[in-house]
Amino acid sequence: MFIRFFCLIILSFAVSACNKPDPNPELKDPIYSDLNTTLAAANAALEAEKKALEGFQKELVDVVPQTGQIKYAQKRVFESQQKISRLEQEKQYLELKLEARKKSSKKAYLAAFKKGDIWPNPKEFEDYQAEKKLREAKRTWDVKQRMQEMGFGDEKAPAVPAEASH
Repeated sequence: MFIRFFCLIILSFAVSACNKPDPNPELKDPIYSDLNTTLAAANAALEAEKKALEGFQKELVDVVPQTGQIKYAQKRVFESQQKISRLEQEKQYLELKLEARKKSSKKAYLAAFKKGDIWPNPKEFEDYQAEKKLREAKRTWDVKQRMQEMGFGDEKAPAVPAEASH
């Protein structure tokens, strides 16, 4: 009798359980996670550069006048300030991008939930990775590196005999 009653209770819970959408779907989104780790790395780089700037400013104060070292100390301070400015802009961009991704992932999740589709879409993440790879790729053309990638840089040039050269 007890077992039947227990099974009936479990069965009623199983039938009456409702399927609710996740209130924080962005936590399952791999793109959101990648942007979050990139933001953390940018924050760490910004803090490291601020500490480096403090060191450069101390070196600038300690430089002996008229030795020529002041130009190099000023250059390091200027370059560090420029790098900090760039890192702050990158941090702000990533924060905005993260917030936009959070909103779009909630919207996409609810649409997929209503249709019964899988979410997150693996194709979208593949596209994101390809775009990220292209965005972070080196923008200069290096012939030697390209030849090594193609397998042409491994062979050594044949030695020219001394009597063959004019």
